[in-house]
Amino acid sequence: MKKLISLMLILAVLPCISYADTPIGHGDLAAPSEWARSDIAEADAIGMLDYFKVPWTIPITREQFCNLAYNMLDVSMNINWKKISPNPFDDTDNEKVISLYLEDIIEGKENKTFAPDDELTREEAAVILYRIAEYAKLKPETSESILLMYADDEEISDWAKDAVYNLYDMNIMNGTEKGFEPQSPYTVEQSIATLMRLYRIINPFSSFEDKINAQMPSDKNYMFSPLSIQMALAMAANGAAASSDTQKEILSALDINDLKTYNENTKNLIEKYSASDLLQLNVSNSIWINTDNTNQKFSQEYESLVKDVFGATSDTVTKDNALEKINGWVSEKTKDKIPTIIGEDGTNFWAMLINAVYFKGRWQNEFNKNATSKDTFTDRNGKESQIDFMHKTFYAHYSDNNGIQIIELPYLTCENKYDENGEYVGTNKLDFSVSMYLMMSDNDFNPVDTLNNAEFSNEYIDLSMPKFNIEYNTQLNDILKNIGINRAFEMNAEFGNMFDSGNMWLTDVIHKTYINVDEEGTEAAAVTAVGMGGSSLPPEPLKVDFNKPFTFVIRDNTSGNILFMGEYAFAD
Repeated sequence: MKKLISLMLILAVLPCISYADTPIGHGDLAAPSEWARSDIAEADAIGMLDYFKVPWTIPITREQFCNLAYNMLDVSMNINWKKISPNPFDDTDNEKVISLYLEDIIEGKENKTFAPDDELTREEAAVILYRIAEYAKLKPETSESILLMYADDEEISDWAKDAVYNLYDMNIMNGTEKGFEPQSPYTVEQSIATLMRLYRIINPFSSFEDKINAQMPSDKNYMFSPLSIQMALAMAANGAAASSDTQKEILSALDINDLKTYNENTKNLIEKYSASDLLQLNVSNSIWINTDNTNQKFSQEYESLVKDVFGATSDTVTKDNALEKINGWVSEKTKDKIPTIIGEDGTNFWAMLINAVYFKGRWQNEFNKNATSKDTFTDRNGKESQIDFMHKTFYAHYSDNNGIQIIELPYLTCENKYDENGEYVGTNKLDFSVSMYLMMSDNDFNPVDTLNNAEFSNEYIDLSMPKFNIEYNTQLNDILKNIGINRAFEMNAEFGNMFDSGNMWLTDVIHKTYINVDEEGTEAAAVTAVGMGGSSLPPEPLKVDFNKPFTFVIRDNTSGNILFMGEYAFAD
């Protein structure tokens, strides 16, 4: 019987709302050149190297380059590879080579001959890299200014010149001090570096949050919690063997450079969030063993760690009581907004790690309920619907750059205190701030990257935005695999540190969310702080109507953590 870990990621929101410097696993092999270290470490982390163990500075063979190219395309584009039949070559049965041949990315040297052990020349590498760029629809138009740019241009074969010039224009492959040296052998580290440059162009999302967001549905409203997903998988990473492929893949995908530092920051963050009264941000974690399916237990070391760092509880269930106990825990931690996470068919797990996030906040500057009125929302398909829009005119942080409008809506995290005589006695100020950011554009954009680079100004805004409610659930298995977490889902996953004996692997990662945004933000306001500058009449307000699909991000502005992220594109 298969052993498994099911990671269940749960969050609820009530009304409102580096890679390592050196590669691992290559034993006594010669160290790579300094310039290639980060590329090799990143390639290793995303699974591109796939147990690739040869010295970094030696020439690469044609077959070795194809193995790397196939792995890069497989992790970046999730290709449905063509069926391999019949074999076009007499001198190799390598399925990766044949798959690239069937996609017109590589060719043989002559009829039915691939020459897998021949050293790859620089111009041959350029042609393969360029075909990969074309396959990924990245082909640029070659500018005349770069033609005949190398001192040894005449030595470049005619069939390779377009590839060489275009790769230079794309900043993927450059020349050497002597020119381009088209007939010189291409090295292993050069191959990895240029393939990683292509990978980053194919996968332009630099943040964990944007990588997940890019895979969310375009035909419905959605919301997910990067904080919750990251924390649940970080609990799993803590149970993986140190520096193992399983742990490296998880940490790389989650943008965690150092697990020890992440644990320290997470412990402090959970304690800080729990100290807030006005803004409720409760983070809960638990780990479970199903004793009907395994006699394994969590190791004492792992239980102690997740209790200390994540405040996690540890419990056991059977098939008979798993629904009641686990769903009861989830319902309690999310204030009944997410009543269940597993159904009748979900009791076959062996172990389960659960994270729940509950958020409840009031706007610093509330909307007047009397100003709410019906207006037209135009969805992604052009359909118009009459729905409730909230309105207010106020000073707000606003950004409009490259056609992307962003407005900040802060939540109340502190209030002024007064004694029984009405005298001001201070403020219960917390050392963090939380805001919702509404983001809207007619063009595609990466929300977190855009938000992190936005320049805000304080503007007088006439805001119109929908009241909305979203309930969303999804299985994250394929999404996580697409961002580089693969080994954790395989039978050879390295989670032995998590248990007193044996091992398990991930089978299902489920994510459920709930959000409701209204005039108050959450519950009725007790104190609202409104600031105004000077005594002159305010300027003509800038009208901002979120009456078409928009993205929303709730961020802890102090730590930079993205708590929730989603899109409202359809009027429900």
